[in-house]
Amino acid sequence: MKNYKLLLTALVLVVSSCSNDGATDNNAKNADSEQTENNVASGDLGLPDGSYILTKEKHLIKWEASKITGSTHSGIIVADNGKFKVENGAINRGVVSFKMNSFEVTDIKDPESKSNFDGHLKSADFFDVESFPLARLIMNGSSVDGKGIANLSFSFEMHGIAIDYTVPFSVTEVKLHEGQIGYMISGSFMLDRTKHKMNYGSGSFFDDLGDSVINDEVKIDFEFTAI
Repeated sequence: MKNYKLLLTALVLVVSSCSNDGATDNNAKNADSEQTENNVASGDLGLPDGSYILTKEKHLIKWEASKITGSTHSGIIVADNGKFKVENGAINRGVVSFKMNSFEVTDIKDPESKSNFDGHLKSADFFDVESFPLARLIMNGSSVDGKGIANLSFSFEMHGIAIDYTVPFSVTEVKLHEGQIGYMISGSFMLDRTKHKMNYGSGSFFDDLGDSVINDEVKIDFEFTAI
């Protein structure tokens, strides 16, 4: 009987040991799988590695601002120049500059009203283009998450202040003149103008503005093509 009990105990220990080994192997395999998935998700924008510059096409920031009443205005800011570098399938660094004097409203058709509107926004109340003639989108890196969504990390420098953003964006291959291949980079984000110290008409800083309150957030769409 004593020998039987010893044999039974030995069998239990062997089975327990095998079960634990299997769990350890499975955990290791799962960890390896997760690590591989994370590595794959780090780049893969569809952009060949190398240095890129903006084409001679017109590159824009499109903006849309609104008042508390719901009325909106929209317009553009034209890019001056830009370049970026791709390493291991991801944007490593880069910069796109915009001429703030090119700022204009596009939904006001009356020439005098348009001129007054543009002049006010270029004044010290808003962009103060004489003191800050350029805005810059400074790219700090990109990544593609496990769902295949590409995100661009950048600082947007405007009115002398740089604010960090990480926003979804897309890369589209386009055919240019004479069969040349280019890549269109596009995305959008909400910019809080008060973070760039443009507080005119902001309900966050001034009371009793009534229906004249201009919302702090401005929708920004960016689009540029590089080769």
